[in-house]
Amino acid sequence: MTTMSANEGGYRTSKCALVTVGATASFKPLIEEVLSAAFIAKLKSLHFTHFIVQCGPDYDYFESAKPKRNPDDPNDLEIIGFPYKENLRASFALAAESSPGERYPRTKGLIITHAGSGSILDALDFNTNLIAVPNPALMGNHQLEIAEEMERQGFLVQGKLGSLVDLLNEDTLNAPRKQWPPEPDPESVFPGGLWDVINLLMPRRRLADSQGQARWLLF
Repeated sequence: MTTMSANEGGYRTSKCALVTVGATASFKPLIEEVLSAAFIAKLKSLHFTHFIVQCGPDYDYFESAKPKRNPDDPNDLEIIGFPYKENLRASFALAAESSPGERYPRTKGLIITHAGSGSILDALDFNTNLIAVPNPALMGNHQLEIAEEMERQGFLVQGKLGSLVDLLNEDTLNAPRKQWPPEPDPESVFPGGLWDVINLLMPRRRLADSQGQARWLLF
C-alpha cells in the first residue's frame, strides 16, 4: 500500500479510498460513478494515493473501465479492484489512520460502501471516514432507511448516486463522526440503538451451521 518517495528516498504516507458493493448484488452505477474522470480527479486533488474497489459481480466492467496509471508519474493514484474477499476487514484497515509505530504510515482515508447493514457495521470499527450509498435496485430498499437513520445518528454520511463528486470534499473528510459503538438511549424510539433499527428493517433468519449450531443471517 505504501510507495517509495522519489524525493525523500523513504516511505510516503498513504491515503486510501475504498469502495465496497457487497458480494452478490450488482451495483454498477456506483462503480461507474467512482471510475468517472471527475471522481478520480477529485481523489487526486484530495491527495489520495490508493483507490481500491470491491466490485462484486461487476468486476469485468471495472477491469474494462478503470483508468490507466501514468507510468511516468510515480505518485499517480494507484487503482486496483477485486470481485470479493471473505474478510474485507484487512482492506477496510487500509483506509484507516495508522497506529503509532506502524512501519507504513497512513493518514485517515475514506470508505464508500453500499448501505448494507453488515458492511456498515464492519466499516464503523475503523477510524476513517464513511459514506454509505443505498442501492436503489434492491427490493424494498431497506438500505435507504438504514443509511438515513445512521446519518441522523451521526455515524456516517449518506451518499446518493449522481452526487458523490460534490460530496467528496474537505468538509466531508473532516466532519466529526460519532463514536462507535453508541451508548443506548432509553428515551429513544429504539432504546437498543442501531440493532433495534436493523432488526426492524432487516429481518433475521435462523439457520444451522455445518456443526449444527444456531446462527443468524441478516437480510
